[in-house]
Amino acid sequence: MTSDPLLQLAAALLVLATPVGVLLGTGRLDRGRVLAALVAGAGGAVASIAGDALTGPITDVPARILDAAIAATVTAIVATLAARRLGSVGGVVFAGSWSALVFQPVVGAVVGEFPPLMQSLIGAVDFAGVLATHVAAGAALLVVHLLPAPRRARSFALVAGSVGWPRAVIAAVLVTLGGTAWLVGVERVVDEATGRIVANAVVGIAVAAVTWSLIEKVGWNRLTPAVLVAGAWGGWAAIGIGAPFLAPPALGAAAVIGGAVGSALSGAGARDDDESAPRRSWTLGAIGATATGGIIVALLADGFGLAATGTLVLAAAQLGAVLAVVVIAALGGLVCWAIAWVAQTGAAGGSRSR
Repeated sequence: MTSDPLLQLAAALLVLATPVGVLLGTGRLDRGRVLAALVAGAGGAVASIAGDALTGPITDVPARILDAAIAATVTAIVATLAARRLGSVGGVVFAGSWSALVFQPVVGAVVGEFPPLMQSLIGAVDFAGVLATHVAAGAALLVVHLLPAPRRARSFALVAGSVGWPRAVIAAVLVTLGGTAWLVGVERVVDEATGRIVANAVVGIAVAAVTWSLIEKVGWNRLTPAVLVAGAWGGWAAIGIGAPFLAPPALGAAAVIGGAVGSALSGAGARDDDESAPRRSWTLGAIGATATGGIIVALLADGFGLAATGTLVLAAAQLGAVLAVVVIAALGGLVCWAIAWVAQTGAAGGSRSR
């Protein structure tokens, strides 16, 4: 089926608001951070186009442009968050290698020709590819968080306190805008599901972000503006698996429970001055929100949830898909971390010799 070209091109443009929101919501907008995001994003787009070319002649160019835009978006976000530990060069190299080695294979397995590989193998559903955009990114970034950073890495200060509430709200709106554009665009055409997708995306992401923030405040008596941006990203993860299939009760469950689980996993045990808290909000939180959203879809999705099928097989498949991607992405993240370590160490050594 040929996609709607205007929809694809408009969605491709709007989805690029997401890394802008992440940059605004996670620290100072200095030239180095912006440049790193741009370079990594360009690398992600090239990896997407190259992947399409390797699988055969490129058809439906507008759809391929949208796919390249989401690859650029996620790669830029991974670079922005990885650079805190790996430095500017390391963050870009890590994100670029992750996009080629991890993101492209995973997104190809969960989004594409019907039925995609993940659904064929284990029966898991992933409407918008959040297993690739969120779980694969979260698992790889968790590797970066857990392993040591190069000694001489120049890190970016992603300090939550440097972001005010007005700026965080704007950043969260940009993430919501980009996420909504992707959820609509991945449908490829405007049809009877488009209205529900837009409503579910806007409401679901907003509710999840607010829930994420409330759990931070109630559970650990801390609330920083950057958490609102992490919550918007987690909300996208929670509803992305089944955005067209969620009636209002299911949407509410996915957004509230997904936001709560994501916040709990990202913030448990972190102190107010713990600099790792913002970073963990994008790792364990995204994974937990996606898993929760998958379970809600398995239980309450229109037409194929538990109420319609009377079986929990889909719920097991959804969890299995999340775990499988976590393992694959973590192993790939190890390789990417090693490549980035060498690149950043070499860059640091070169700067000292000069």
